[in-house]
Formats: sequence, structure tokens, C-alpha cells
Amino acid sequence: MSSTSDTTILHSSVLQQSFAISRQLHRYLAEYCASEGFKLEFRRRSHLFVPLNKPRFKEKIGHGEVLADGFIWDLEDSIPPGQKQVARESIPEIPRKPGNVEYCVRVNMGEPHLLEKDIEAVIAFPFDSVTLPKGESGEQIAQLMKDIGEDRNYIVTIETIKGLKAVDEIASVLRPGRDALGFGVGDMSTDLGVERISTTESALFQQILGQIALAAKARGLDLFDSVSARLHEIESVQAEAELSAHVFGFTGKKLINPKHLDAINGAFSPKAADIQEQLATLEVFLGSTNTNAHVVGTEYKGMPAFKAANAKIKRLLRQGYFPDLILTDSSHELKQTA
Repeated sequence: MSSTSDTTILHSSVLQQSFAISRQLHRYLAEYCASEGFKLEFRRRSHLFVPLNKPRFKEKIGHGEVLADGFIWDLEDSIPPGQKQVARESIPEIPRKPGNVEYCVRVNMGEPHLLEKDIEAVIAFPFDSVTLPKGESGEQIAQLMKDIGEDRNYIVTIETIKGLKAVDEIASVLRPGRDALGFGVGDMSTDLGVERISTTESALFQQILGQIALAAKARGLDLFDSVSARLHEIESVQAEAELSAHVFGFTGKKLINPKHLDAINGAFSPKAADIQEQLATLEVFLGSTNTNAHVVGTEYKGMPAFKAANAKIKRLLRQGYFPDLILTDSSHELKQTA
């Protein structure tokens, strides 16, 4: 950068970080955001379960007071049998989305008569995504996607031994770049006949995380870690989130306690140092197009590094990490993509 006048500031209100970049790079990023193919995506660091039979949560969510990236409006485990119909009937009362958040609904998979009623209620409301718990075969998931509607995103949770054995088959029917796999440690513990402990303390649970991660990565799917077993231990929640984010490459984590949000969002947020390095890589390559290799900082980088940095920064733009660059006209309305 030759002078102060050649630089500008790229600010992330989500991360509360600012980055000095060249005006050339700023133009490059702004042009991408203004391009016809640009579509906003959901950040998926945190998905908070909300029981649909508990109206007191709805007002806070509608006012944007709960800073989760997504909300799982629950019809399944958190709803007592006698409250299932009450929960379904409350779906129209769900508040308007407070910005770029994902509205998901979890249905009852284990009991056909409940699932049929759930599907009828879910189809009538514009949920972005549907969580299918206890997924156990590709055929089962593919049929449900047709029954509910292929215009939704789908998050399939692996919670049983049968589902784990079929995880590659299940992943094969999901759609890259929009659908996701998840892990459900509670039901998996029961099916395995083992104590439910933190994933940081269980080699078996870590093996399962790895198996689900490989299936998802091979298909280009997002990944959700399970709700923490340590509901009142923030340090344990943080450790689990760091493990699934940085060791297994998960996208985010589910939760039931809003007090976990800061720890989880922090673990799954991009690091400022990584963003700075990616921006620096783009700067160097865009500034000199007559060679395919450059020194960036103290490292020698070729075109694969440029392509990786370009893809990562563009995904952050699509996920709204730098809202000042994004036009707010109708051509950039939020689309139901991962």
C-alpha cells in the first residue's frame, strides 16, 4: 500500500473488528457483493432450541434480544405428549425474524402419527429449515424432503447406532452448500448404553464426531455439534465447542441455554488473525497478476492459497460478516441456502 489515501477500512459489526485494506481490494469485494449471483447465507454458529409451547420466549426472540444465529422451534423432545397439538397450533404466532437468522423446526420422527400432524403444520409456515432427528436411512430422509418440500433446508441429526452406520448414505441425499448433518449425544448415549459425558472426555464420542464430519465434508454439508451435557458449566461448553470447531471442523453447535451463546459463537467465529491473513493474500495476488506465486508476510504462497483465501472471504461476505459492503435492495434478499 503506497499511501494512507490508498487504504480504507473494512469493518465487521458481527466480530467487532476492523481491517485496513486497499481501495482496490475494497472495490473487488464490493463488486462481488453487487454481482447478480450474490446471495446472503445464514451464519450457523449457534442454533438455540425453543419449545413451541412456551410463549414467553417468542417476544425476546422477535425483538432480537437473543443473539443466536438460528432458532430451532421444537415439536419433539421438549414438548410433553399432551402439549404436542398446542405446540403445533402456536406456530402461526412465531414472531417475524429479527434479521439474518435461520428459523428451523424440529419434528417428531419416531412416531408416524405425530410426524404426519407435524408435517401438516410445518408446511403452512415459511420455516427456512427442518431438523429431522434420529435419521436412519437415505431413503427415509429423501422421502421426508419430498413430503415437506424441497424448498427448505434440512438438518439431519445422527442419534442412533443405525443412523451412524448409514451416515454416508444419509449424506448422499442431502444437498451441498445448504443442508447439514448433526450429532445428538443424548439419544446416542442411550442407544450405546453408555454414560452421557462431555465429548471432550469421551474417545467414543470423538470417534463419532469424526465419522459424521467425514461424511459431511465429503458432501459439502454443514455440521452441528450436540447440546452440551454440562448445562451450567460454561467452561465445559466452551471446550466442547472448541473441540468440534477446530479439531473436527464443525460449523456450529446446538444449545438450550442462552447463557452458552457467547462461548459457542466465539468458538465458531472466524478468527481476526485468519481473516487478516486471507485479506493480505488477496491484496498481494490482486496487486500483481503477472505471476502465480507471491510472498505474503513471511510465507511463499501459490494459486491454491489465493483460491482458498478468495473462497473464505467471499463466504464471510455471503454470511453477512461485513454488512457495509452488502446492498440492501431486493436483489440481495436472504435465500434459503446454507
